[in-house]
Amino acid sequence: MKNVLSACAAVAALSAVAFVTAEPGVVYNDAANDIGAGLATAGGTADILSVEVSHTASDVQFKLTLNGNVNATDWAKFMIGISSPGASTKTSSSNGWGRPINMSSGGGMNYWIGSWVDGGSGAEIYDNGANWNRTGATWAGNFPGSITAGGSNVTITVARSAIGMSADGTFLFDVYSSGGGGTDGALDALSVSTPAIANWGDTFTTTNALSYAIPAPGAVALVGLAGLIARRRKA
Repeated sequence: MKNVLSACAAVAALSAVAFVTAEPGVVYNDAANDIGAGLATAGGTADILSVEVSHTASDVQFKLTLNGNVNATDWAKFMIGISSPGASTKTSSSNGWGRPINMSSGGGMNYWIGSWVDGGSGAEIYDNGANWNRTGATWAGNFPGSITAGGSNVTITVARSAIGMSADGTFLFDVYSSGGGGTDGALDALSVSTPAIANWGDTFTTTNALSYAIPAPGAVALVGLAGLIARRRKA
């Protein structure tokens, strides 16, 4: 009986951990100083060094580490293109902000997050139904997540449901930095370790997007729990 009670206590404890704790993040590294020579005025802020992606039962978080200080160069824009199993139509030739940035991986992108670090920081999210539609914005008070920026980090959190990832599965993505102009291209792209573009208005297409898998939150913990119960039974 004692062993049964101990196992039940373990179930309760580990179940609590399983459903409230974020899964360990995955870090995607990028080369330093891979900004085109003609874009030197972009400064280090546009140089992406790494992005850590993690998730909880309800959200996905992207933590960007940059080769510069966003407080010193606050005009920079940071964008995420996503190709997920969501219902939105995919496109390989456009994005929510209409910048010269595309994605061919996974049949194209169907979600777009655009963010800025000036003016108090902010973000918008778009999905691609028949056309790109803005579904939320911090300035409108309905962005399904948050953005924080300071020092060398920009962290964007978004609801899984807002990018078609309510259920388990894998989505493809790329992270881009860009300038303050509406026609500026991808000064840096996480998916390549060489300069993405040579000039401000050049077009970049993600052909080898990164992938992130979402299992059921706490799946690893529950596997460990099964082993613990098995050991208790043997005892």
